Amino acid sequence: MPINIYEEDGRIMVTAPIPGMEPVNIGIKVGNKRLHISTEMRGPGQTRTRQYLTQEWTTGPYKRSVNLPKPVDASRANASYDNGVLVVMLPISSAAVRGTIRMAKTGTIRGLAIGLTGHVH
Repeated sequence: MPINIYEEDGRIMVTAPIPGMEPVNIGIKVGNKRLHISTEMRGPGQTRTRQYLTQEWTTGPYKRSVNLPKPVDASRANASYDNGVLVVMLPISSAAVRGTIRMAKTGTIRGLAIGLTGHVH
């Protein structure tokens, strides 16, 4: 899974295309300056054998771990998933705070992390 990482407004932003997933099938974990993203195979039709003539993409499972350039606070993180793209917003912190970001379905294909928006209130 390809990713983009950039810094914006005091946050580390990570974006990744993961088409065909449901938000509840996306796992996001943050540990000691490392981000882990994983997904499960979605739907019963994804696991049966098909006689493909061309198969250039799949709908999971996806897995990627990356080192983050700065320590972040996972307890104040936020994530969104729309149009097959995951965006993870991780507030930069003086010390790394580990955590799991859980996604919840908010619409037909949209998903948001339940919790804070990644900004200090």
